[in-house]
Amino acid sequence: MKLQRDIFLEGEGDAWLERNREKLGRSDPVSEAIEHFDLAPTNVLEVGCANGWRLARLRDKYGCTVMGVEPSTRACIWAKELNVPVVNTTAAMLPFSFNKFDLIIYGFCLYLTDPQDWFRIAAEADLVLKPGGHLIIHDFDVRGEPFARKYEHKEGLLSYHFDFAKLWLVHPNYSAITIFHDPGETISVIRKAETTLIPERP
Repeated sequence: MKLQRDIFLEGEGDAWLERNREKLGRSDPVSEAIEHFDLAPTNVLEVGCANGWRLARLRDKYGCTVMGVEPSTRACIWAKELNVPVVNTTAAMLPFSFNKFDLIIYGFCLYLTDPQDWFRIAAEADLVLKPGGHLIIHDFDVRGEPFARKYEHKEGLLSYHFDFAKLWLVHPNYSAITIFHDPGETISVIRKAETTLIPERP
């Protein structure tokens, strides 16, 4: 059975972009959260960045270095118009150096990832996120049991409704700064500890 990440890399990512291109940038609760908590990022990665519109705004506002990840090849091309570098890959495959970013954003994309990739996604982010850095997850609001439903735009795909912040918050090195619950959506702001929080026993 083909994984959803492969289907998005093979063309559904482009189809998503075409369906949503007129909506891009109309609202930006992620940037509002960055400003509210005075995060002042210096090196930002956005996974599911579309054409890089948010990264361009963050770069212009904070003077930070930015990088995007997108399964849509068309989005990677369009991002060049904004001078935003975007790698054609997925959340499960982050080809970046260790401790590179101080902020990683998941821009309403995790609900389309494969459950068998979830631990890998968390591990990939942990490798490239600096100690003391932050994660921001924008996705569906799910406060009960997780569930899946048919993805209305492509037969055979599923939309997973799950509190994705839990993938990191089960680890003692991660803590929630806050979780905003808007109608149907959630913004989770998570901090990685400066050093490991597992004490040594004598």
